[in-house]
Amino acid sequence: MKTALTILLFGIVALAGGFALIVAADRFGWLPGDASSPVAANGSCPHEIPGETCPFCHPELIESMGWCGGHDVAEALCTRCNVGLIPAFEARGDWCVTHGLPESQCLICLRPASTGEPAAERPDAAGAGAGAGVMRVNRPPSPTCTTSYTTVQLASPAVARRAGLRVETLEKQSVPEVVTCNADVAFNGGRYAHLASRAPGIITEVRVDLGATVDAGEVLAVVDSSDIGSAKAAFLQARSLVDLWEKTHAREQSLFEQNVGTERDVLEAETRLVESRVQLGNARQRLQNLGLSERDLEVVAETNDTSSMLPLRAAFPGIVVERHAVPGEVVTTARSLFAVADTQTMWVMLDVYETDVARLERGQRVTMRVDAMPDRTFTGELTWISAEVDRRTRTIQARAEVENPDGLLRANMFGRAEITVRTIEEAVLVPASAVQWDGCCNVVFVRHTDTIYQPYKVTLGYKQGERFVVEDGVPAGEAVVTQGSFLLKTEILKGNIGAGCCEVDPGANQ
Repeated sequence: MKTALTILLFGIVALAGGFALIVAADRFGWLPGDASSPVAANGSCPHEIPGETCPFCHPELIESMGWCGGHDVAEALCTRCNVGLIPAFEARGDWCVTHGLPESQCLICLRPASTGEPAAERPDAAGAGAGAGVMRVNRPPSPTCTTSYTTVQLASPAVARRAGLRVETLEKQSVPEVVTCNADVAFNGGRYAHLASRAPGIITEVRVDLGATVDAGEVLAVVDSSDIGSAKAAFLQARSLVDLWEKTHAREQSLFEQNVGTERDVLEAETRLVESRVQLGNARQRLQNLGLSERDLEVVAETNDTSSMLPLRAAFPGIVVERHAVPGEVVTTARSLFAVADTQTMWVMLDVYETDVARLERGQRVTMRVDAMPDRTFTGELTWISAEVDRRTRTIQARAEVENPDGLLRANMFGRAEITVRTIEEAVLVPASAVQWDGCCNVVFVRHTDTIYQPYKVTLGYKQGERFVVEDGVPAGEAVVTQGSFLLKTEILKGNIGAGCCEVDPGANQ
Protein backbone atom coordinates (compact mmCIF):
# COMPACT_ATOMS: atom_id res chain seq x y z
CA MET A 1 0.00 0.00 0.00
CA LYS A 2 2.81 2.41 0.89
CA THR A 3 4.59 1.61 -2.40
CA ALA A 4 1.47 2.36 -4.42
CA LEU A 5 0.90 5.63 -2.58
CA THR A 6 4.52 6.66 -3.16
CA ILE A 7 4.23 5.94 -6.88
CA LEU A 8 0.97 7.92 -7.03
CA LEU A 9 2.48 10.96 -5.30
CA PHE A 10 5.59 10.84 -7.48
CA GLY A 11 3.46 10.72 -10.59
CA ILE A 12 1.39 13.71 -9.43
CA VAL A 13 4.52 15.79 -8.77
CA ALA A 14 6.08 14.86 -12.14
CA LEU A 15 2.84 15.63 -13.98
CA ALA A 16 2.49 18.98 -12.20
CA GLY A 17 6.07 19.92 -13.12
CA GLY A 18 5.46 19.12 -16.76
CA PHE A 19 2.23 21.11 -16.79
CA ALA A 20 4.04 24.07 -15.20
CA LEU A 21 6.54 24.06 -18.08
CA ILE A 22 3.74 24.11 -20.61
CA VAL A 23 2.05 26.95 -18.67
CA ALA A 24 5.24 29.02 -18.95
CA ALA A 25 5.51 28.20 -22.65
CA ASP A 26 1.93 29.22 -23.30
CA ARG A 27 2.12 32.38 -21.18
CA PHE A 28 5.08 33.69 -23.15
CA GLY A 29 3.71 32.61 -26.50
CA TRP A 30 5.88 29.61 -27.19
CA LEU A 31 3.05 27.23 -28.08
CA PRO A 32 1.55 26.98 -31.59
CA GLY A 33 -0.94 29.66 -32.37
CA ASP A 34 1.23 32.51 -31.02
CA ALA A 35 1.25 35.05 -33.84
CA SER A 36 4.26 36.83 -32.41
CA SER A 37 6.70 33.99 -33.19
CA PRO A 38 5.71 32.02 -36.32
CA VAL A 39 8.24 30.30 -38.52
CA ALA A 40 8.94 32.58 -41.47
CA ALA A 41 7.43 31.71 -44.86
CA ASN A 42 10.84 30.82 -46.22
CA GLY A 43 11.40 28.35 -43.35
CA SER A 44 13.99 30.48 -41.53
CA CYS A 45 13.74 31.03 -37.78
CA PRO A 46 12.69 34.60 -36.87
CA HIS A 47 14.56 34.18 -33.55
CA GLU A 48 17.86 33.56 -35.38
CA ILE A 49 18.34 30.21 -33.64
CA PRO A 50 20.04 27.61 -35.90
CA GLY A 51 18.26 24.64 -37.44
CA GLU A 52 15.39 22.88 -35.75
CA THR A 53 16.55 23.80 -32.22
CA CYS A 54 14.31 26.84 -31.60
CA PRO A 55 11.92 26.05 -28.73
CA PHE A 56 9.78 29.06 -29.70
CA CYS A 57 9.16 27.80 -33.25
CA HIS A 58 9.14 24.13 -32.19
CA PRO A 59 7.53 23.97 -28.73
CA GLU A 60 7.52 20.18 -28.87
CA LEU A 61 11.25 20.41 -28.02
CA ILE A 62 10.35 21.51 -24.52
CA GLU A 63 8.98 18.07 -23.77
CA SER A 64 11.22 15.98 -25.98
CA MET A 65 14.54 17.40 -24.75
CA GLY A 66 13.62 16.83 -21.12
CA TRP A 67 14.88 18.55 -18.01
CA CYS A 68 18.22 20.28 -17.35
CA GLY A 69 19.25 18.77 -14.02
CA GLY A 70 22.11 21.21 -13.54
CA HIS A 71 19.93 24.33 -13.70
CA ASP A 72 16.47 22.95 -12.84
CA VAL A 73 14.71 24.20 -16.01
CA ALA A 74 13.64 22.67 -19.32
CA GLU A 75 16.73 21.77 -21.37
CA ALA A 76 15.30 23.45 -24.48
CA LEU A 77 14.85 26.75 -22.55
CA CYS A 78 18.09 26.74 -20.52
CA THR A 79 19.99 29.95 -21.32
CA ARG A 80 22.98 28.87 -19.25
CA CYS A 81 23.51 25.78 -21.38
CA ASN A 82 22.61 27.55 -24.63
CA VAL A 83 23.49 31.26 -24.53
CA GLY A 84 22.11 31.63 -28.05
CA LEU A 85 18.63 31.69 -26.54
CA ILE A 86 19.27 34.92 -24.64
CA PRO A 87 18.58 37.37 -27.51
CA ALA A 88 15.28 35.62 -28.22
CA PHE A 89 14.18 35.91 -24.58
CA GLU A 90 15.23 39.55 -24.48
CA ALA A 91 13.35 40.29 -27.72
CA ARG A 92 10.19 38.81 -26.20
CA GLY A 93 10.56 40.89 -23.02
CA ASP A 94 11.11 37.77 -20.90
CA TRP A 95 14.40 38.73 -19.26
CA CYS A 96 15.32 39.58 -15.65
CA VAL A 97 18.18 42.06 -15.99
CA THR A 98 18.99 41.95 -12.28
CA HIS A 99 19.65 38.20 -12.11
CA GLY A 100 20.62 37.40 -15.72
CA LEU A 101 17.84 34.87 -16.29
CA PRO A 102 14.55 34.72 -18.18
CA GLU A 103 11.96 36.23 -15.89
CA SER A 104 9.86 33.11 -16.25
CA GLN A 105 12.76 31.12 -14.71
CA CYS A 106 13.92 33.66 -12.09
CA LEU A 107 12.97 32.44 -8.64
CA ILE A 108 13.82 35.77 -7.00
CA CYS A 109 11.91 37.56 -9.76
CA LEU A 110 12.62 41.24 -9.29
CA ARG A 111 10.73 42.24 -12.41
CA PRO A 112 12.09 45.32 -14.26
CA ALA A 113 9.78 48.27 -14.71
CA SER A 114 9.77 47.65 -18.47
CA THR A 115 9.47 44.19 -20.04
CA GLY A 116 9.49 45.26 -23.66
CA GLU A 117 5.72 44.72 -23.96
CA PRO A 118 3.16 47.51 -24.10
CA ALA A 119 1.96 48.11 -20.55
CA ALA A 120 -1.68 47.60 -21.48
CA GLU A 121 -0.96 44.11 -22.85
CA ARG A 122 0.92 42.72 -19.86
CA PRO A 123 -1.13 40.53 -17.49
CA ASP A 124 0.02 42.53 -14.45
CA ALA A 125 -0.01 45.94 -16.18
CA ALA A 126 -2.47 47.46 -13.76
CA GLY A 127 -0.21 46.64 -10.83
CA ALA A 128 3.10 47.38 -12.53
CA GLY A 129 3.56 50.73 -10.86
CA ALA A 130 3.02 49.28 -7.42
CA GLY A 131 4.74 45.96 -8.04
CA ALA A 132 7.75 46.86 -10.16
CA GLY A 133 10.99 46.01 -8.38
CA VAL A 134 9.08 44.31 -5.52
CA MET A 135 9.49 40.73 -4.36
CA ARG A 136 6.77 38.54 -5.81
CA VAL A 137 5.20 37.74 -2.44
CA ASN A 138 4.79 41.46 -1.75
CA ARG A 139 3.18 42.42 -5.05
CA PRO A 140 -0.43 43.64 -4.93
CA PRO A 141 -3.02 41.70 -6.96
CA SER A 142 -3.73 42.81 -10.51
CA PRO A 143 -7.20 44.40 -10.79
CA THR A 144 -7.63 42.85 -14.25
CA CYS A 145 -6.99 39.30 -13.03
CA THR A 146 -10.08 37.04 -13.18
CA THR A 147 -8.61 34.16 -11.19
CA SER A 148 -10.92 34.71 -8.22
CA TYR A 149 -13.97 34.18 -10.44
CA THR A 150 -13.09 30.53 -11.03
CA THR A 151 -13.74 27.51 -8.84
CA VAL A 152 -12.38 23.99 -8.67
CA GLN A 153 -14.91 21.23 -8.08
CA LEU A 154 -13.55 17.79 -7.35
CA ALA A 155 -15.37 14.66 -8.41
CA SER A 156 -15.72 13.50 -4.79
CA PRO A 157 -14.29 14.10 -1.30
CA ALA A 158 -12.15 11.00 -1.85
CA VAL A 159 -10.18 12.88 -4.50
CA ALA A 160 -9.16 15.49 -1.92
CA ARG A 161 -7.99 12.75 0.42
CA ARG A 162 -5.99 10.99 -2.27
CA ALA A 163 -4.40 14.27 -3.35
CA GLY A 164 -3.38 14.96 0.27
CA LEU A 165 -5.28 18.26 0.59
CA ARG A 166 -5.16 19.74 4.07
CA VAL A 167 -6.91 22.89 5.28
CA GLU A 168 -6.54 25.32 8.16
CA THR A 169 -9.04 27.84 9.50
CA LEU A 170 -7.64 31.36 9.63
CA GLU A 171 -7.87 33.21 12.95
CA LYS A 172 -7.21 36.75 14.14
CA GLN A 173 -4.35 37.38 16.54
CA SER A 174 -1.94 40.08 17.62
CA VAL A 175 1.35 39.87 15.74
CA PRO A 176 4.49 41.75 16.81
CA GLU A 177 6.40 42.99 13.78
CA VAL A 178 10.09 42.64 14.54
CA VAL A 179 13.45 43.47 13.00
CA THR A 180 15.97 40.69 13.55
CA CYS A 181 19.70 41.38 13.67
CA ASN A 182 23.01 40.20 15.07
CA ALA A 183 23.93 41.48 18.52
CA ASP A 184 26.79 41.35 20.99
CA VAL A 185 26.98 42.31 24.64
CA ALA A 186 29.19 45.08 26.04
CA PHE A 187 29.64 46.78 29.38
CA ASN A 188 27.46 49.81 30.01
CA GLY A 189 29.74 52.62 28.85
CA GLY A 190 28.32 54.96 31.46
CA ARG A 191 29.13 52.53 34.28
CA TYR A 192 32.50 51.19 33.18
CA ALA A 193 35.70 52.94 34.28
CA HIS A 194 39.46 52.43 33.98
CA LEU A 195 41.10 53.67 37.18
CA ALA A 196 44.66 55.02 37.40
CA SER A 197 46.73 56.71 40.10
CA ARG A 198 46.33 60.50 40.12
CA ALA A 199 50.01 60.95 40.90
CA PRO A 200 53.14 59.01 39.96
CA GLY A 201 54.62 56.79 42.63
CA ILE A 202 55.10 53.22 43.87
CA ILE A 203 52.29 50.78 44.70
CA THR A 204 52.58 49.82 48.35
CA GLU A 205 49.31 47.90 48.82
CA VAL A 206 46.64 46.18 46.66
CA ARG A 207 43.39 45.51 48.51
CA VAL A 208 41.15 43.88 45.88
CA ASP A 209 41.49 41.19 43.23
CA LEU A 210 39.71 40.31 39.98
CA GLY A 211 36.00 39.64 40.44
CA ALA A 212 35.77 41.51 43.74
CA THR A 213 32.56 43.44 44.36
CA VAL A 214 33.34 46.98 45.52
CA ASP A 215 31.34 49.92 46.80
CA ALA A 216 31.62 53.55 45.76
CA GLY A 217 34.66 55.13 47.49
CA GLU A 218 36.20 51.80 48.52
CA VAL A 219 40.04 51.80 48.47
CA LEU A 220 41.40 49.49 45.78
CA ALA A 221 45.12 50.20 46.20
CA VAL A 222 47.54 52.61 47.91
CA VAL A 223 50.31 54.47 46.08
CA ASP A 224 53.34 56.07 47.78
CA SER A 225 53.76 59.42 45.99
CA SER A 226 55.93 62.36 46.94
CA ASP A 227 53.45 64.61 45.16
CA ILE A 228 50.73 63.91 47.72
CA GLY A 229 53.14 64.59 50.61
CA SER A 230 54.16 67.94 49.12
CA ALA A 231 50.53 68.86 48.49
CA LYS A 232 49.55 68.10 52.09
CA ALA A 233 52.45 70.18 53.41
CA ALA A 234 51.45 73.11 51.20
CA PHE A 235 47.87 72.78 52.44
CA LEU A 236 48.90 72.86 56.11
CA GLN A 237 51.26 75.79 55.50
CA ALA A 238 48.52 77.76 53.79
CA ARG A 239 46.15 77.11 56.71
CA SER A 240 48.80 78.41 59.13
CA LEU A 241 49.35 81.56 57.09
CA VAL A 242 45.63 82.26 56.97
CA ASP A 243 45.41 81.94 60.77
CA LEU A 244 48.43 84.26 61.18
CA TRP A 245 47.19 87.01 58.88
CA GLU A 246 43.65 86.84 60.27
CA LYS A 247 45.07 87.62 63.74
CA THR A 248 47.46 90.25 62.35
CA HIS A 249 44.69 91.99 60.43
CA ALA A 250 42.43 92.03 63.50
CA ARG A 251 45.21 93.56 65.65
CA GLU A 252 46.12 96.24 63.09
CA GLN A 253 42.46 97.14 62.65
CA SER A 254 42.08 97.55 66.42
CA LEU A 255 45.20 99.75 66.71
CA PHE A 256 44.03 101.89 63.81
CA GLU A 257 40.67 102.44 65.47
CA GLN A 258 42.53 103.56 68.65
CA ASN A 259 44.61 106.02 66.59
CA VAL A 260 47.73 104.06 67.47
CA GLY A 261 48.35 102.26 64.18
CA THR A 262 48.39 103.49 60.61
CA GLU A 263 46.06 102.83 57.72
CA ARG A 264 49.01 101.51 55.72
CA ASP A 265 49.57 98.71 58.24
CA VAL A 266 45.88 97.78 58.09
CA LEU A 267 45.90 97.63 54.28
CA GLU A 268 49.08 95.57 54.21
CA ALA A 269 47.67 93.05 56.72
CA GLU A 270 44.42 92.82 54.71
CA THR A 271 46.34 92.21 51.48
CA ARG A 272 48.43 89.45 53.03
CA LEU A 273 45.26 87.83 54.44
CA VAL A 274 43.68 87.71 50.99
CA GLU A 275 46.83 86.23 49.45
CA SER A 276 47.05 83.54 52.14
CA ARG A 277 43.42 82.59 51.57
CA VAL A 278 44.07 82.22 47.84
CA GLN A 279 47.05 79.99 48.60
CA LEU A 280 44.89 77.86 50.90
CA GLY A 281 42.25 77.50 48.19
CA ASN A 282 44.89 76.38 45.67
CA ALA A 283 46.34 73.86 48.11
CA ARG A 284 42.87 72.49 48.91
CA GLN A 285 42.01 72.17 45.23
CA ARG A 286 45.26 70.34 44.49
CA LEU A 287 44.53 67.73 47.15
CA GLN A 288 41.00 67.29 45.82
CA ASN A 289 42.42 66.78 42.34
CA LEU A 290 44.59 64.03 43.77
CA GLY A 291 41.46 62.28 45.03
CA LEU A 292 41.10 63.44 48.64
CA SER A 293 37.56 64.11 49.85
CA GLU A 294 36.42 66.87 52.20
CA ARG A 295 36.55 64.40 55.07
CA ASP A 296 40.13 63.50 54.12
CA LEU A 297 41.07 67.18 54.19
CA GLU A 298 39.57 67.56 57.63
CA VAL A 299 41.64 64.62 58.87
CA VAL A 300 44.82 66.12 57.37
CA ALA A 301 44.09 69.44 59.10
CA GLU A 302 43.28 67.84 62.43
CA THR A 303 46.26 65.49 62.52
CA ASN A 304 48.79 67.59 60.54
CA ASP A 305 49.21 64.55 58.29
CA THR A 306 51.96 64.93 55.69
CA SER A 307 52.22 61.27 54.70
CA SER A 308 52.77 60.45 51.03
CA MET A 309 50.18 57.62 50.85
CA LEU A 310 47.58 58.16 48.09
CA PRO A 311 44.49 55.89 48.08
CA LEU A 312 42.95 54.76 44.77
CA ARG A 313 39.17 54.54 45.22
CA ALA A 314 36.26 53.05 43.21
CA ALA A 315 34.12 55.71 41.54
CA PHE A 316 30.86 53.68 41.79
CA PRO A 317 29.64 50.25 42.93
CA GLY A 318 30.60 47.40 40.64
CA ILE A 319 32.87 44.46 39.94
CA VAL A 320 36.61 44.55 39.33
CA VAL A 321 36.93 43.23 35.75
CA GLU A 322 40.59 44.15 35.18
CA ARG A 323 43.59 44.36 37.52
CA HIS A 324 47.07 45.51 36.54
CA ALA A 325 48.35 46.58 39.98
CA VAL A 326 51.22 44.75 41.70
CA PRO A 327 52.85 45.92 44.96
CA GLY A 328 56.28 47.47 44.39
CA GLU A 329 55.65 48.58 40.81
CA VAL A 330 56.30 52.13 39.72
CA VAL A 331 53.18 53.68 38.20
CA THR A 332 52.33 56.80 36.22
CA THR A 333 49.12 58.69 35.78
CA ALA A 334 48.72 57.27 32.25
CA ARG A 335 48.66 53.62 33.31
CA SER A 336 45.36 51.92 34.13
CA LEU A 337 45.53 49.85 37.32
CA PHE A 338 41.93 48.61 37.58
CA ALA A 339 38.72 48.49 35.54
CA VAL A 340 35.43 48.49 37.42
CA ALA A 341 32.07 47.76 35.74
CA ASP A 342 28.54 47.96 37.05
CA THR A 343 26.96 44.84 35.49
CA GLN A 344 23.41 45.47 36.71
CA THR A 345 22.74 46.86 33.25
CA MET A 346 24.54 45.92 30.02
CA TRP A 347 24.65 47.34 26.53
CA VAL A 348 23.57 45.23 23.57
CA MET A 349 25.15 46.47 20.34
CA LEU A 350 22.99 45.76 17.30
CA ASP A 351 23.99 45.54 13.62
CA VAL A 352 20.89 46.57 11.66
CA TYR A 353 20.50 46.35 7.88
CA GLU A 354 20.04 49.63 6.02
CA THR A 355 16.62 48.50 4.76
CA ASP A 356 15.34 48.10 8.35
CA VAL A 357 16.69 51.22 10.03
CA ALA A 358 13.85 53.50 8.88
CA ARG A 359 11.47 51.54 11.13
CA LEU A 360 13.56 51.97 14.27
CA GLU A 361 12.82 54.48 17.01
CA ARG A 362 14.30 55.08 20.44
CA GLY A 363 12.27 53.42 23.16
CA GLN A 364 11.31 50.31 21.18
CA ARG A 365 11.43 46.97 22.97
CA VAL A 366 14.45 44.75 22.33
CA THR A 367 14.61 41.03 23.11
CA MET A 368 17.92 39.20 22.92
CA ARG A 369 18.99 35.56 23.02
CA VAL A 370 22.67 34.71 23.37
CA ASP A 371 24.18 31.61 21.79
CA ALA A 372 25.43 30.39 25.17
CA MET A 373 21.91 30.41 26.70
CA PRO A 374 19.40 29.85 23.86
CA ASP A 375 16.54 29.22 26.29
CA ARG A 376 16.95 32.54 28.13
CA THR A 377 15.71 35.89 26.87
CA PHE A 378 16.88 39.32 27.97
CA THR A 379 14.74 42.38 27.38
CA GLY A 380 15.61 46.05 27.21
CA GLU A 381 14.97 49.29 25.38
CA LEU A 382 16.50 50.83 22.26
CA THR A 383 18.45 53.89 23.41
CA TRP A 384 20.63 54.93 20.45
CA ILE A 385 20.73 54.64 16.64
CA SER A 386 23.93 55.54 14.80
CA ALA A 387 23.95 58.34 12.23
CA GLU A 388 26.38 56.54 9.90
CA VAL A 389 26.65 53.30 7.94
CA ASP A 390 29.59 50.98 8.49
CA ARG A 391 31.61 51.07 5.26
CA ARG A 392 32.72 47.47 5.59
CA THR A 393 29.53 45.67 6.66
CA ARG A 394 26.98 48.16 5.23
CA THR A 395 25.02 47.91 8.48
CA ILE A 396 23.98 50.59 10.96
CA GLN A 397 24.82 50.18 14.61
CA ALA A 398 22.21 50.66 17.31
CA ARG A 399 22.28 50.13 21.06
CA ALA A 400 19.90 48.76 23.65
CA GLU A 401 20.20 48.88 27.42
CA VAL A 402 19.29 45.55 29.04
CA GLU A 403 18.74 44.72 32.70
CA ASN A 404 21.14 42.08 34.05
CA PRO A 405 20.26 41.58 37.74
CA ASP A 406 21.55 37.99 37.87
CA GLY A 407 24.81 38.84 36.13
CA LEU A 408 24.28 36.17 33.46
CA LEU A 409 25.20 38.46 30.58
CA ARG A 410 28.92 38.88 30.01
CA ALA A 411 30.71 41.34 27.79
CA ASN A 412 31.42 40.07 24.23
CA MET A 413 28.68 37.42 24.30
CA PHE A 414 27.14 37.02 20.84
CA GLY A 415 23.53 36.34 19.87
CA ARG A 416 20.48 37.50 17.95
CA ALA A 417 18.12 40.30 18.87
CA GLU A 418 14.57 41.19 17.87
CA ILE A 419 13.42 44.81 17.87
CA THR A 420 9.64 45.14 18.09
CA VAL A 421 8.81 47.99 15.72
CA ARG A 422 5.01 47.69 16.03
CA THR A 423 2.21 45.31 17.01
CA ILE A 424 -0.36 44.38 14.37
CA GLU A 425 -3.67 43.95 16.19
CA GLU A 426 -6.21 41.35 14.97
CA ALA A 427 -3.97 40.23 12.12
CA VAL A 428 -4.98 37.33 9.88
CA LEU A 429 -2.07 34.92 9.38
CA VAL A 430 -1.88 32.48 6.47
CA PRO A 431 0.73 29.70 6.16
CA ALA A 432 3.31 30.34 3.45
CA SER A 433 2.57 26.87 2.05
CA ALA A 434 -0.97 28.00 1.26
CA VAL A 435 0.13 30.86 -1.03
CA GLN A 436 0.47 30.23 -4.78
CA TRP A 437 1.51 32.55 -7.62
CA ASP A 438 -0.78 32.28 -10.66
CA GLY A 439 1.31 34.49 -12.94
CA CYS A 440 0.11 37.90 -11.81
CA CYS A 441 -1.32 37.50 -8.29
CA ASN A 442 -0.75 35.70 -5.01
CA VAL A 443 -3.73 33.43 -4.30
CA VAL A 444 -4.93 31.08 -1.58
CA PHE A 445 -7.59 28.41 -2.06
CA VAL A 446 -10.63 28.57 0.22
CA ARG A 447 -12.66 25.42 0.82
CA HIS A 448 -16.39 26.03 0.50
CA THR A 449 -17.41 22.37 0.66
CA ASP A 450 -15.58 19.05 0.64
CA THR A 451 -15.42 19.24 -3.15
CA ILE A 452 -15.54 22.97 -4.03
CA TYR A 453 -12.49 25.24 -3.70
CA GLN A 454 -12.14 28.86 -4.81
CA PRO A 455 -8.95 30.94 -5.29
CA TYR A 456 -8.84 34.27 -3.42
CA LYS A 457 -6.40 37.00 -4.49
CA VAL A 458 -4.49 38.21 -1.44
CA THR A 459 -2.20 41.09 -0.50
CA LEU A 460 0.55 39.81 1.77
CA GLY A 461 2.39 41.86 4.36
CA TYR A 462 4.83 41.09 7.16
CA LYS A 463 6.18 37.52 7.33
CA GLN A 464 6.39 35.95 10.77
CA GLY A 465 8.26 32.68 10.61
CA GLU A 466 6.47 30.52 8.03
CA ARG A 467 3.32 32.67 7.93
CA PHE A 468 2.29 35.87 6.19
CA VAL A 469 0.04 38.62 7.51
CA VAL A 470 -2.88 38.97 5.10
CA GLU A 471 -3.45 42.67 4.55
CA ASP A 472 -6.37 42.12 2.19
CA GLY A 473 -8.15 39.37 0.29
CA VAL A 474 -9.33 36.70 2.71
CA PRO A 475 -11.04 37.19 6.10
CA ALA A 476 -10.60 35.28 9.33
CA GLY A 477 -12.75 32.19 9.67
CA GLU A 478 -12.13 30.88 6.15
CA ALA A 479 -10.62 27.41 5.69
CA VAL A 480 -7.64 27.61 3.31
CA VAL A 481 -5.71 24.79 1.71
CA THR A 482 -2.26 24.52 3.27
CA GLN A 483 -1.10 21.31 1.59
CA GLY A 484 -1.83 20.49 -2.03
CA SER A 485 -2.66 24.04 -3.12
CA PHE A 486 -0.27 23.69 -6.06
CA LEU A 487 -2.46 20.91 -7.50
CA LEU A 488 -5.47 23.22 -7.29
CA LYS A 489 -3.50 25.92 -9.06
CA THR A 490 -2.99 23.57 -12.00
CA GLU A 491 -6.76 23.30 -12.28
CA ILE A 492 -7.40 27.07 -12.49
CA LEU A 493 -4.65 27.26 -15.15
CA LYS A 494 -6.18 24.35 -17.02
CA GLY A 495 -7.05 26.49 -20.00
CA ASN A 496 -3.34 27.25 -20.41
CA ILE A 497 -1.82 23.84 -19.81
CA GLY A 498 -4.44 21.62 -21.36
CA ALA A 499 -5.10 19.37 -18.36
CA GLY A 500 -5.30 19.41 -14.61
CA CYS A 501 -3.84 17.15 -11.96
CA CYS A 502 -7.05 16.33 -10.10
CA GLU A 503 -10.26 14.58 -11.04
CA VAL A 504 -12.79 17.37 -11.56
CA ASP A 505 -16.24 17.67 -12.97
CA PRO A 506 -16.27 18.88 -16.58
CA GLY A 507 -16.72 22.64 -16.73
CA ALA A 508 -16.43 23.05 -12.96
CA ASN A 509 -13.59 25.56 -13.23
CA GLN A 510 -15.07 27.62 -16.05
